[in-house]
Amino acid sequence: MNSNPFEIIFEDQHLIVLSKAPGVLSQGDISGEASLVDLLRTHFGRNYVGLLHRLDRNTSGLMIVAKRSKSAERLTEQLQNGTLVRKYRAIIEGTLSSPAEWKHSLLKNEKTNEVRVVTAGTSGAKTAALKVAPVKNFSHDGETLTLAEFELETGRSHQIRVQSAAMKHPLIGDTKYGTTRGIRLFSRPALHSSYLEFEHPISKEKMSFESLHARDWFPI
Repeated sequence: MNSNPFEIIFEDQHLIVLSKAPGVLSQGDISGEASLVDLLRTHFGRNYVGLLHRLDRNTSGLMIVAKRSKSAERLTEQLQNGTLVRKYRAIIEGTLSSPAEWKHSLLKNEKTNEVRVVTAGTSGAKTAALKVAPVKNFSHDGETLTLAEFELETGRSHQIRVQSAAMKHPLIGDTKYGTTRGIRLFSRPALHSSYLEFEHPISKEKMSFESLHARDWFPI
Protein backbone atom coordinates (compact mmCIF):
# COMPACT_ATOMS: atom_id res chain seq x y z
CA MET A 1 0.00 0.00 0.00
CA ASN A 2 1.22 3.46 -0.88
CA SER A 3 2.51 5.31 2.19
CA ASN A 4 0.18 8.20 1.34
CA PRO A 5 -2.71 6.51 -0.49
CA PHE A 6 -4.88 9.62 -0.80
CA GLU A 7 -4.85 13.34 -0.10
CA ILE A 8 -8.03 15.11 1.03
CA ILE A 9 -8.79 18.14 -1.18
CA PHE A 10 -12.25 18.97 0.24
CA GLU A 11 -14.54 17.39 2.79
CA ASP A 12 -17.85 18.18 4.45
CA GLN A 13 -20.59 16.01 5.98
CA HIS A 14 -21.94 15.04 2.56
CA LEU A 15 -18.94 14.25 0.36
CA ILE A 16 -15.20 14.13 0.03
CA VAL A 17 -12.98 15.10 -2.90
CA LEU A 18 -9.60 13.41 -2.79
CA SER A 19 -6.53 12.78 -4.90
CA LYS A 20 -5.71 9.08 -5.16
CA ALA A 21 -2.11 7.96 -5.43
CA PRO A 22 -1.13 5.48 -8.16
CA GLY A 23 -0.94 1.88 -7.01
CA VAL A 24 -4.07 2.08 -4.83
CA LEU A 25 -7.17 0.02 -5.63
CA SER A 26 -10.40 2.03 -5.73
CA GLN A 27 -12.34 -0.89 -4.28
CA GLY A 28 -11.55 -4.38 -3.11
CA ASP A 29 -10.90 -7.31 -5.42
CA ILE A 30 -10.05 -11.00 -5.03
CA SER A 31 -6.55 -10.12 -3.79
CA GLY A 32 -8.00 -8.97 -0.47
CA GLU A 33 -5.67 -5.97 -0.54
CA ALA A 34 -6.82 -2.91 1.39
CA SER A 35 -8.55 -0.49 -1.00
CA LEU A 36 -9.58 3.16 -1.01
CA VAL A 37 -13.07 2.10 0.09
CA ASP A 38 -11.59 0.28 3.09
CA LEU A 39 -9.50 3.31 4.02
CA LEU A 40 -12.49 5.64 3.69
CA ARG A 41 -14.63 3.43 5.91
CA THR A 42 -12.04 3.97 8.61
CA HIS A 43 -11.81 7.69 7.84
CA PHE A 44 -15.61 8.17 7.85
CA GLY A 45 -16.12 5.97 10.91
CA ARG A 46 -18.94 4.12 9.19
CA ASN A 47 -19.46 1.34 6.65
CA TYR A 48 -21.18 3.41 3.96
CA VAL A 49 -18.91 4.71 1.20
CA GLY A 50 -20.65 6.09 -1.90
CA LEU A 51 -18.09 5.33 -4.59
CA LEU A 52 -19.46 7.15 -7.66
CA HIS A 53 -16.66 6.39 -10.10
CA ARG A 54 -13.45 4.41 -10.01
CA LEU A 55 -9.91 4.99 -11.11
CA ASP A 56 -7.75 2.08 -12.23
CA ARG A 57 -5.14 1.01 -9.69
CA ASN A 58 -2.33 2.81 -11.52
CA THR A 59 -4.33 5.92 -12.42
CA SER A 60 -3.82 8.87 -10.10
CA GLY A 61 -5.83 11.97 -9.34
CA LEU A 62 -9.16 13.42 -8.33
CA MET A 63 -12.16 11.42 -7.18
CA ILE A 64 -15.45 12.41 -5.57
CA VAL A 65 -16.97 10.07 -2.98
CA ALA A 66 -20.35 10.50 -1.31
CA LYS A 67 -20.64 10.09 2.45
CA ARG A 68 -24.42 9.66 2.51
CA SER A 69 -26.88 7.84 0.26
CA LYS A 70 -28.87 10.97 -0.66
CA SER A 71 -25.68 12.70 -1.80
CA ALA A 72 -24.67 9.60 -3.76
CA GLU A 73 -28.05 9.46 -5.50
CA ARG A 74 -27.94 13.11 -6.56
CA LEU A 75 -24.31 12.97 -7.69
CA THR A 76 -24.99 9.78 -9.64
CA GLU A 77 -27.80 11.62 -11.47
CA GLN A 78 -25.29 14.32 -12.41
CA LEU A 79 -22.84 11.67 -13.60
CA GLN A 80 -25.52 10.05 -15.76
CA ASN A 81 -26.81 13.27 -17.30
CA GLY A 82 -23.34 14.66 -17.97
CA THR A 83 -23.40 17.62 -15.60
CA LEU A 84 -20.70 16.07 -13.42
CA VAL A 85 -17.67 16.93 -15.57
CA ARG A 86 -14.57 14.73 -15.46
CA LYS A 87 -11.35 15.57 -17.27
CA TYR A 88 -8.10 13.64 -17.40
CA ARG A 89 -4.58 14.39 -18.53
CA ALA A 90 -2.33 11.84 -20.15
CA ILE A 91 1.07 11.72 -21.79
CA ILE A 92 0.65 10.04 -25.16
CA GLU A 93 3.02 8.99 -27.90
CA GLY A 94 3.40 11.13 -31.00
CA THR A 95 2.08 14.58 -31.86
CA LEU A 96 -1.61 15.34 -31.42
CA SER A 97 -1.98 18.55 -33.39
CA SER A 98 -5.61 19.54 -32.87
CA PRO A 99 -8.71 18.80 -30.76
CA ALA A 100 -10.76 15.78 -31.78
CA GLU A 101 -13.71 13.63 -30.80
CA TRP A 102 -13.11 9.89 -30.68
CA LYS A 103 -15.87 7.31 -30.77
CA HIS A 104 -15.38 3.54 -30.72
CA SER A 105 -17.22 0.36 -29.80
CA LEU A 106 -15.48 -1.39 -26.91
CA LEU A 107 -15.78 -4.96 -25.71
CA LYS A 108 -14.45 -6.05 -22.33
CA ASN A 109 -13.17 -9.52 -21.54
CA GLU A 110 -14.12 -9.90 -17.88
CA LYS A 111 -11.79 -12.87 -17.38
CA THR A 112 -8.66 -11.05 -18.52
CA ASN A 113 -9.82 -7.51 -17.61
CA GLU A 114 -8.83 -6.42 -21.09
CA VAL A 115 -10.80 -4.14 -23.41
CA ARG A 116 -10.57 -4.00 -27.19
CA VAL A 117 -12.05 -2.00 -30.03
CA VAL A 118 -14.58 -3.97 -32.08
CA THR A 119 -16.95 -3.37 -34.97
CA ALA A 120 -20.10 -1.45 -34.10
CA GLY A 121 -22.95 -3.85 -33.40
CA THR A 122 -20.73 -6.57 -31.92
CA SER A 123 -22.63 -8.46 -29.23
CA GLY A 124 -21.84 -7.07 -25.78
CA ALA A 125 -19.96 -4.03 -27.10
CA LYS A 126 -20.58 -0.57 -25.67
CA THR A 127 -20.11 2.80 -27.33
CA ALA A 128 -17.25 4.89 -25.94
CA ALA A 129 -16.97 8.60 -26.70
CA LEU A 130 -14.61 11.31 -25.53
CA LYS A 131 -13.14 14.66 -26.47
CA VAL A 132 -9.37 15.12 -26.60
CA ALA A 133 -7.21 18.20 -27.02
CA PRO A 134 -3.46 18.76 -27.02
CA VAL A 135 -2.13 20.79 -24.09
CA LYS A 136 1.54 20.67 -25.05
CA ASN A 137 3.68 18.93 -27.67
CA PHE A 138 7.19 18.22 -26.43
CA SER A 139 10.16 15.86 -26.54
CA HIS A 140 11.55 13.77 -23.71
CA ASP A 141 14.48 11.39 -23.84
CA GLY A 142 14.44 11.56 -27.61
CA GLU A 143 10.74 10.77 -27.97
CA THR A 144 8.00 12.97 -29.44
CA LEU A 145 5.13 13.19 -26.97
CA THR A 146 1.92 15.10 -26.27
CA LEU A 147 0.39 16.14 -22.98
CA ALA A 148 -3.30 15.76 -23.80
CA GLU A 149 -6.54 16.55 -21.98
CA PHE A 150 -9.49 14.18 -22.21
CA GLU A 151 -13.13 14.84 -21.35
CA LEU A 152 -15.23 11.71 -21.03
CA GLU A 153 -18.69 11.55 -22.56
CA THR A 154 -19.06 7.91 -21.50
CA GLY A 155 -17.39 6.09 -18.63
CA ARG A 156 -16.13 2.78 -20.00
CA SER A 157 -13.46 0.58 -18.46
CA HIS A 158 -9.95 1.52 -19.66
CA GLN A 159 -11.62 3.89 -22.14
CA ILE A 160 -8.92 6.54 -22.53
CA ARG A 161 -6.15 3.96 -22.72
CA VAL A 162 -7.88 1.78 -25.33
CA GLN A 163 -9.14 4.62 -27.51
CA SER A 164 -5.76 6.37 -27.46
CA ALA A 165 -4.04 3.16 -28.53
CA ALA A 166 -6.60 2.65 -31.30
CA MET A 167 -5.78 6.14 -32.61
CA LYS A 168 -2.03 5.33 -32.65
CA HIS A 169 -1.35 7.50 -29.60
CA PRO A 170 -0.93 4.98 -26.75
CA LEU A 171 -0.17 6.29 -23.28
CA ILE A 172 3.47 6.03 -22.34
CA GLY A 173 4.01 3.28 -19.78
CA ASP A 174 0.89 1.43 -20.91
CA THR A 175 2.33 -1.90 -22.00
CA LYS A 176 -1.10 -3.55 -21.79
CA TYR A 177 -2.44 -1.48 -24.66
CA GLY A 178 0.52 -1.37 -26.98
CA THR A 179 2.94 1.39 -26.12
CA THR A 180 6.19 0.86 -28.03
CA ARG A 181 8.09 2.78 -25.34
CA GLY A 182 7.11 0.32 -22.62
CA ILE A 183 8.40 1.31 -19.21
CA ARG A 184 11.50 3.07 -20.51
CA LEU A 185 9.87 6.49 -20.14
CA PHE A 186 7.39 5.77 -17.35
CA SER A 187 6.57 2.88 -15.05
CA ARG A 188 2.76 3.06 -15.26
CA PRO A 189 0.15 4.28 -17.74
CA ALA A 190 0.59 8.06 -17.64
CA LEU A 191 -3.02 8.92 -16.82
CA HIS A 192 -4.20 11.41 -14.19
CA SER A 193 -7.69 12.54 -13.19
CA SER A 194 -7.18 16.29 -13.41
CA TYR A 195 -10.52 18.09 -13.11
CA LEU A 196 -13.93 17.67 -11.48
CA GLU A 197 -16.91 19.98 -11.72
CA PHE A 198 -20.30 19.35 -10.18
CA GLU A 199 -23.19 20.85 -8.24
CA HIS A 200 -23.04 20.20 -4.51
CA PRO A 201 -25.81 17.64 -3.89
CA ILE A 202 -27.27 19.53 -0.93
CA SER A 203 -26.31 23.22 -1.15
CA LYS A 204 -26.49 23.27 -4.99
CA GLU A 205 -23.28 25.32 -5.05
CA LYS A 206 -21.21 24.86 -8.21
CA MET A 207 -17.87 23.30 -7.26
CA SER A 208 -14.73 22.62 -9.27
CA PHE A 209 -11.35 21.11 -8.44
CA GLU A 210 -8.17 20.91 -10.51
CA SER A 211 -4.97 18.88 -10.26
CA LEU A 212 -3.03 19.37 -13.47
CA HIS A 213 -0.05 17.07 -12.95
CA ALA A 214 0.62 13.77 -11.22
CA ARG A 215 3.34 13.98 -8.59
CA ASP A 216 5.39 11.21 -10.21
CA TRP A 217 5.41 12.64 -13.75
CA PHE A 218 8.65 13.91 -15.15
CA PRO A 219 8.86 17.70 -15.76
CA ILE A 220 6.80 18.81 -18.73
